[in-house]
Formats: sequence, structure tokens, C-alpha cells
Amino acid sequence: MVLKNLIKSSTSKLLHTSFTNRKTLFCALTIGVTAHCLSKNNNYLINFPGGKSFSTMTTDTFTQKLIAPSNPPNWNWNPKRIIFDAECIIDNANQLFNKLAAIENPNIENFVVPFMEQENRSGPLVNQLCFLQHVSSDKDIRDSSFKATELLQNFEIEASLRYDLFIQIDKIWKDISANKDKFIEAKPDNFEIFRFVEKVHKDYVRAGLNLPKEKRDLVKDVKKKLASNALQFSTNLGEQKEFISFTKEELDGVSPTVMEQFEKFTDNETGIEKYKVTFKYPDIFPVLKTANNPETRRLAFNADQSKVPQNEKLFKETLQLRDELATLLGYSTYANYNLEIKMAKNQETALHFLTDLKDRLKPLGAKEIEILKQLKEKTCKENNIPYDGHYYIWDHRYYDNKYLKDNYNVDLEKISDYYPIDSTIKGMLGIYETLLKLKFIEETDPAKKTVWHPDVKQLAVWKMDNPELPEFVGWIYFDLHPRDGKYGHAANFGLSSSFVDSEGKRSYPVTALVCNFSKSTATKPSLLKHNEITTFFHELGHGIHDLVGKNKLARFNGPGATPWDFVEAPSQMLEFWTWNKNELQSLSSHYETGEKIPEQLLESLIMTKHVNGALFALRQLHFGLFDMKVHTTKELGKLNLEELWNETREEICFVETGSEYTKGYDSFGHIMSDSYSAGYYGYMWAEVFATDMYYTKFLPNPLNSEVGVQYRDIVLANGGLYEINDKLTEFLGRPPKKDAFLKELGLSV
Repeated sequence: MVLKNLIKSSTSKLLHTSFTNRKTLFCALTIGVTAHCLSKNNNYLINFPGGKSFSTMTTDTFTQKLIAPSNPPNWNWNPKRIIFDAECIIDNANQLFNKLAAIENPNIENFVVPFMEQENRSGPLVNQLCFLQHVSSDKDIRDSSFKATELLQNFEIEASLRYDLFIQIDKIWKDISANKDKFIEAKPDNFEIFRFVEKVHKDYVRAGLNLPKEKRDLVKDVKKKLASNALQFSTNLGEQKEFISFTKEELDGVSPTVMEQFEKFTDNETGIEKYKVTFKYPDIFPVLKTANNPETRRLAFNADQSKVPQNEKLFKETLQLRDELATLLGYSTYANYNLEIKMAKNQETALHFLTDLKDRLKPLGAKEIEILKQLKEKTCKENNIPYDGHYYIWDHRYYDNKYLKDNYNVDLEKISDYYPIDSTIKGMLGIYETLLKLKFIEETDPAKKTVWHPDVKQLAVWKMDNPELPEFVGWIYFDLHPRDGKYGHAANFGLSSSFVDSEGKRSYPVTALVCNFSKSTATKPSLLKHNEITTFFHELGHGIHDLVGKNKLARFNGPGATPWDFVEAPSQMLEFWTWNKNELQSLSSHYETGEKIPEQLLESLIMTKHVNGALFALRQLHFGLFDMKVHTTKELGKLNLEELWNETREEICFVETGSEYTKGYDSFGHIMSDSYSAGYYGYMWAEVFATDMYYTKFLPNPLNSEVGVQYRDIVLANGGLYEINDKLTEFLGRPPKKDAFLKELGLSV
């Protein structure tokens, strides 16, 4: 997931754009500078970012030659400084905008260039200030980051609705668009400038700047409420410390390794020892997958799906506000408003894509669920438990896991013994290094390392097209383990996009992978499940997309520069490597013996790739169709969200809810994001391109660096400067098509 636009969404893989950087998203995001204001009336004093080692490098002499040409961000923050810098950013930006608005004859040099430089310069610091709320272990810093985000997002809304700036950019746009070819051909950089003005102008129009003042004021009020709701929704998720407790007997079936990570306590009323199961992934998922007691699984699932109840009011109000916004801006629905700038363009296209897939997949899903129901019946008989003929939502992870064990001899816990986190990540980085000709160097010198938490790893990334002349790419951080107050899922946060400054120097990108893998215990190191390996590959794909951007403007670099229904495709494509025998073999090293994973165990795992695949896809379609329904319904007051969420899931996914409806939408962070709202369909939409790229270019040789570099430089490095379909066509040698995607799902073309 990409988390861009730290200002607005601070909600989850979904953040949106940065400050005046309205490219949206991954999300949502852009950071990375050591920046502190000299004073509220002075310009910024900014050092833009220029990295044990998981690196595959072994030559110390060679490593020592790779000295990054710029420093990483400074993470030495205090609460007061965060607020001061946010206020400083706003004051300086307002001074510039007031000057720009007063120009009598605006043109490229006196208006657009300063505007572009402001966007490039401010984005990194803005995003860093907003990022801290997701990762700092200091609650005072998280709270200050939250407040700074409120200040900055409200300012961003104010700036995006300044009519005086719109009038200026409108004049320039009318001039250069009327003479497009002549303007673009005049100078090499003019194409990028043209695209910048085009996008800024479109942003202003989509913000309602062509409407009468009274409507513009209403739009401003609605946008501020929406931004506030999204921020609070995200913060509620990040700060939640809810848990459910069970006795040891109730957790029968859960492995000793997982049990070891649960906090134990004595119940004051009964005096019985219990185990705290939090709703962080490393806790809740093993219980749902392996606890033999169906009542334990029911209680755990329903509790997890009922967390953060305070978010329900925010969600419902947000739906009403989005509908109001769409109406004010002249769109029939919020979905049509948000989809206008995505590849799908309108709700009819997105809904047809989702419903067509649902209709195609349901027959396969029905067959898969029947097999699992038979397994449940058999298991109940073996354990002298009455079988009631039902297959509940809290049954699914358990019987899916059991089916893999019984039929494919796949023990995910046993497999994880071969993937201790340090050696596995070293191997993963080695794959990226080979494929994309990169080099990762971890900074281990305490005097040079600068991170927001001791667990975080800091790496410098180099491009090695010419090993004799390595080219610095940027900085990447790995924050891999859960802790209180930390963002609870897995996402890539783009902290600072690459750009070229006014002196012609490249400012290097900074990006961060924020995940929640199990920590080491007293008896074992952190061991990665196969799905966690896939997660890391996915999020690192976003990180690489952030790092290799080659455009001159930050707005056009990174995943967030592309249409939001394409943004996941590069990362989804890289998931294929985690199902390849050779790559998985190379990553393995038993945590005790160092032995490679046995081929038989590996082959059994790979055989399960498509097992119950239709049910997994239908689960995604449930999320996507729920998202589209709530963003295309005009009479929201008549919409029963509980019924829609639970009954739609039963109808699409073949899993029963039972007598207790849950409110999983209260923790459905994507839906509160500007980028993923009315856009969750984009996960499967993007898979069309991901699968096409892999099958067409990488399947014959997954580690072909010649193809990998082409992919890096054509698809990733161009970001959003060009139409993504054109870049895909250039890379593939033909227009993209969905044949491979349908084949991967087990469907006919």
C-alpha cells in the first residue's frame, strides 16, 4: 500500500498528497529533509536528503567508496518544534502566494517557476512533520504531529481554493495550451512545465474555483471537515490498544512461538491466568488461523471487526460530506468525481469491472467453499463437535489453513523457521539488486545513523548500471515491528520525492517501509511467514518506485504521481517472485541450522498459490463493491451500513455472518482516503497490468537484469509525467491486455 499525501489522509496505505503537491497519494506521501525554519519571516534552512547492511556487498573497501552526496533526514524532533515548523511553512507559503497573486502579467518565469520551487521545497518537511504521528514512540510527538497535520491540511485546503491564484494560473494555461506544440518545442524542459501547469489548473477546476464565491466557500467548509474526519479516523486506528483475552485452553492449537508473544495476566475476578491477544496482525491472525476452539475464533474475529467504534460516526458523516462535495462541484456522485482522474474515468466502468469479475468468479468460489465445508464437517466429527451445516466468516482462515496442511503438507509455522527476518531481507534485497541493478547499504555507524526509533534500519540506495561509477539514488527506511501508537498495517510512506532544485542539483528521495512483523522472542528470532515475505516484496516495490524517479519536479515522481488505480501494479508484479521456487530457495536459511528449505516443502507451498484463490478474490471484490455502493448512493440516510457490509459479504464470499453483525468498515482505512475511496477496485484493476508485465517480460527469466532495468527506467522512473498506458505499451511492446490476469484467476479469456 502506498501512503502518500501525509497531510490529508494520515489514514493508512492511503495517504494522499503533500501540501501544495496535489498529485495525490500512496497511498498516499513525500518527506525527507533536515529542515528547520530560521524564523517565521525567513526562508527555510533545509538540507535535502541525499544510508547492517542487509546488503549483499562484502568488500569493505568498495563500500567505503560509496559516500552519499547528501545527508538523510534528521529525526531529532520535539513537540514544540513540530508545531513551530508547521506554522513557519504556512507563513512562508502565504507570503509567496500573496506575491504571486499580485503579479500583473503572470508568466512561466515570474509565476510558475516560483510556484514549482515552493512545491518541491516544502513537500519533504511537510511530510516529515505529518509522518511522525504514524511511527513515533513518543505520544507527545505523535500528538504534535497530529496537530501540525491539522494546521497544514487546513492551510492546504485554503491554498487550493485561492481564487486569486487560480485566476493567474488560468491566464497562463490559456496562453500555453493555445500554443501547445510551439511552447513544448521551444525548450527541453517545457514539456514538464506544460504538464505541471495543466495538472495545477485541473486541480483548481476540480476544487471548484470556476464556481461562484458562495459555492467556493461551501466547498472549503466541506473539505476541511473531510480532512479532519480522515485524520481523526486514522489516529483512532493508530492509537487503539484494544485486545481480547483467552485462557491457555481456549487458545489450544496456537503454536508455542505465538503464545510466547502474548502478554500474560491474572484475571482479577476469577484468578485465572489469561493471554492478551491484540488486534495487531502478528497476534490476531495466528489465533484465527490455528485456534481449534470455534468459540475462540468467533469471539476474536468479532472483537477485531468491532474495534474503534468511535470511527463509525466519522465514517457516516464522511459519506454525507463526500456526496455534498460532489453535488457542489457538479458531479452526479462522489464516485464519478473521484474516478475522473483515474484510469477507469467513471463509476460505470469500475462497477462493470467488479461485477463482471464477481459473476465469473462465483462458480469457482462456490466449489471452493463446498470443499471447505466438507472439511469442517469432517473435523467436527473427529472432535465430537456438532456440525450445524454452516460455514462462518470466523471459520475461514482456520479451515483454509487446515486444508493447506492436510492436502499439501503446508505448515506455515514450519516454513517460517527457514525465513529469519535478517537473512531473508538480505536475500530479498539481493533479488532487487540483481533485477534492477541497485545496491543497498545499511548505515550502522551510530554517529551517522538518524532514525525515529531504535528498531528502524536506514539504508542508502545506489544505482549500479556502471559499477565503476555508482549513482546515488536515495534513502530508504525499514520500520518492521509493531509497537504502541504505530501505524498498524503495512505501507510505504514516500517521505521525499526526487526533484531538481533551482541550481540544477538533484534532491534525493527518501522513503519508508512501515510494517508489523513479529518481533524476536526469548527463544527465536523474528521469523517471516510466507505472506509476510510477499508483503515485504510488495511494499519495497512501492519504495523503489519512490526512489528511481528521474523527472525534475517532485509532483511527477513516485507511485503517487500515477493514476491511483495503477499505483499498486508495480508492487503486485513483484509479488510473483515470492512464488518462484528458485527465489524462495535462495532466501531460505533455517534459523538454527542455516539449512535451505527442503525442496518438497517448498514445492508444496508453491502448489498452494491458487488454492482457494477465487474466495480470496471475492473477498477483495466485497471490499470494492461496498466501497462503490456507499459512494454511488444518493439517499445515504436510507442505507443500512451494517446490513450492506455483512449481507453483501455473505452473498459474494459464501461465508456466513451468524447472528452478530460486525462493523469492519470502522477500521477500513482505505475507504477514508481521498485516493482509495471509490477506488478500492484499483487493487484488482492494477493486477491486470501487474500480471501482464510479469507474464510478458519476466516469466521466462525472473532475474533478467536487462528487462529489469527497462522496467525500472520506462515504467517506474517516468512516474506520472506521461500517460501510463503509453509507458506500458512501450515496455510491453504492445498495448496492455487482461489475458494473463484472467488466466491467473483460473478464468477463460
